Amino acid sequence: MAGEVTHLSEYATQQQNVTGQPTTVLDYQPEDGTRLQIKNKVAKGDEEGVPIYMDLRDSGDNPLPNDTEVILEVDVPSRSKTLAVSEKLENIAPWNAIALGDQRNEENVDAVKVELEGAVINVRYFDVLSVIVTSSAQVDWANSEFYMDGKATRTVPHEE
Repeated sequence: MAGEVTHLSEYATQQQNVTGQPTTVLDYQPEDGTRLQIKNKVAKGDEEGVPIYMDLRDSGDNPLPNDTEVILEVDVPSRSKTLAVSEKLENIAPWNAIALGDQRNEENVDAVKVELEGAVINVRYFDVLSVIVTSSAQVDWANSEFYMDGKATRTVPHEE
């Protein structure tokens, strides 16, 4: 079963960030009884990491500033703090410089990979995967897009 991690998924919730502080802009909670697996290495490009295709824009349809920071975190109910599951992107300049459609091209994919904190990240149906953004501008989902490469994600039955 494929796991579609996008801003348009029925399991995703789009949110607006608070400028100047780390804020969740997208939550993804797998379907009941399943587990989302995200692989850190895919058969696309040469580098480690999961290809993430994104075009984050404000309400004026302008790209968010290059110094916008992004990190993936998982909220696990049994823990008091969320867990960072990816490297923290200090800026989104590569995503701003490469058009969304071109980010998927073999020659560009390594520039838009994000390294994970392990070979495989498992997000259980009662966990929440969050995209956290720190930016001086607000994400407007009417103008923005976010996708994880389908070769890096899959949904499997959750086993207790």
